[in-house]
Amino acid sequence: MVTYYCPSCWNIVAADTEVCPACGARIQDAQKDMVEKYIAALRHPDPMTRVHAAWMLGRMCEERAVPALVQVVMERQANDPYLTSVAANSLGLIGCRDAVPCLIELLSDASASFMARAEAAKALERIGGDEAMSALAHATRGAGESRHNTARNGIHNGEEQGSWVAR
Repeated sequence: MVTYYCPSCWNIVAADTEVCPACGARIQDAQKDMVEKYIAALRHPDPMTRVHAAWMLGRMCEERAVPALVQVVMERQANDPYLTSVAANSLGLIGCRDAVPCLIELLSDASASFMARAEAAKALERIGGDEAMSALAHATRGAGESRHNTARNGIHNGEEQGSWVAR
């Protein structure tokens, strides 16, 4: 059995639906470019669809996705550590310095999962710049062993690359 969703609000609809009964969107009018579809999928009811959308946005390296991915990281998406981790990783792949403040906040959030904080450290390393380096250095001072190692590895990996230029 195939399940059909409204591409605007993700309400389940019948295969032949022309107008979504939940949001009123015309189904055919909602055919957006892939970046817009993946951004909308960050709010999909299925958790794995949200994770896949965040992953794809990072691989597309599309800066239009940065505000939506930042929002995912800031909301911690109802404590979904996988989605938060993938969103942080994607922000690092996109390399937009606008994401640095939210990644710093995630790195320093003791209530966030280790996995999410590790991805924030890697993303800060990838993006680089003084603010990111300062946050990574700060995270190594007085931190627990796991957070210390995560941040320290981010610093050392960046030094080996010889450049902190955003990609």
